[in-house]
Amino acid sequence: MVIVFLLALIGYFGYELYDSIAAPVKFEKVKEERYKKVIAQLIKLREAENAHKTITGKYTDDINKLAKFVDTAKFALVQRRDSSVADREKNKRFGLNADNGGYYKEIVVTDTLGYKSVKDSLFQNVNIATLLDYSFTTEGKQIETPGKISLETGTYFDDDNAISVFEARAKKSDILFDQPKRLVEQELRTKAVEGVTGEEIVVGSLTEVTTSGNWPRQYATSPK
Repeated sequence: MVIVFLLALIGYFGYELYDSIAAPVKFEKVKEERYKKVIAQLIKLREAENAHKTITGKYTDDINKLAKFVDTAKFALVQRRDSSVADREKNKRFGLNADNGGYYKEIVVTDTLGYKSVKDSLFQNVNIATLLDYSFTTEGKQIETPGKISLETGTYFDDDNAISVFEARAKKSDILFDQPKRLVEQELRTKAVEGVTGEEIVVGSLTEVTTSGNWPRQYATSPK
């Protein structure tokens, strides 16, 4: 009986030791895969929002309107070239003629060559309407998560200038909802150069003019 008890005790502590080493390694692998997937969606969302602002002058917090915009909007294909024209004011001031020793000034002429679809240019294989939703595949099975990306817009006032801003957020606790609680809690307290600081993955801001994300460079790659 004593031997059986000792063997069981050894087995228990052996498993605990293995789990203390293996669990964090597995957690890091799952975390990196999921973060990359969500961040890839946040990057596409930012690109769509930036295209929307470039053409309409502001961001939108309606994902369906954003999707419709991407499907239907076009941007101008332009060519800029240097040219020169007579400087009428300067010639008049000095009593000169542009055709006879007068002054010219350099200008930039913009020619519109045509128009191209926003969808075809940037989002050929992207369904914008689904960018706020995310799910993951684990051991060949699709896993639905309890959360989604939130999207907000606002106005930032810089002196007398009203500037359109946007912010998109994904909670780490939702992304890692099925992972060991102690490891998730450690991740929520992360403050590191090589990690995602804070409890959420964020792009943009409602309190400053920026479209940056809070993730390090290694996460901004296409997920497998």
